Amino acid sequence: MKHALEQLKSLSLDPRRPVIVTDADEVILHFADILSEYLASQDMYVNFVSYALEGNIKYRATDEPVSSTLFGQLIDDYFEKYVEKQPLVDGAVHHLNRLSELCNIVILTNIPHDFADRRRKLFSRKGLPYPMISSSGPKGPALDMLSRMTDQPLFFIDDIAHHHTSVAKITPQVQRIQFIANRHLHSIETKAKDCHHRCEDWAEIERVIRETLLT
Repeated sequence: MKHALEQLKSLSLDPRRPVIVTDADEVILHFADILSEYLASQDMYVNFVSYALEGNIKYRATDEPVSSTLFGQLIDDYFEKYVEKQPLVDGAVHHLNRLSELCNIVILTNIPHDFADRRRKLFSRKGLPYPMISSSGPKGPALDMLSRMTDQPLFFIDDIAHHHTSVAKITPQVQRIQFIANRHLHSIETKAKDCHHRCEDWAEIERVIRETLLT
């Protein structure tokens, strides 16, 4: 998170506009399906009986979970091979670009910093030329810093419940939207208790943000 806060210091925001802070994996980019493709090439699979990855990545031959040490190595190897291959979630580009007409857009993504520039270039090529902050750990501190940089409304979009809790504890005034692009993960994960809205797609996200700004 320290690295993310350093990046935020150089962020330039239009002071007249609200700020949308959006996650990347399973919000802008598909993650679970392409991770499964990568794991199959390693004779492994991920058993999505819960939202957690660690402990659910297993060897096909034995059904035993991989060790914590190997888990970290796998995630790094996955990003090395697939960071440019993750497909965009339907509607993400269209609706973020529409929202950029009235809001600052910031992408806050938990990704190993070694792969951050490659992800930034991917977003730029795909029509999302917005500042991207690479981070790790809970996202509350980053939203806290952003809240000190603007007096405009702040929106936070993320799929993971504990990030909503982290933001709610530190900056309760932030409007929190949960969105899980993967339909299976969406079905097994209950609504985050600390989000204000759980949306089904990017069209609904845009509608919720616009309606909130009008109230």
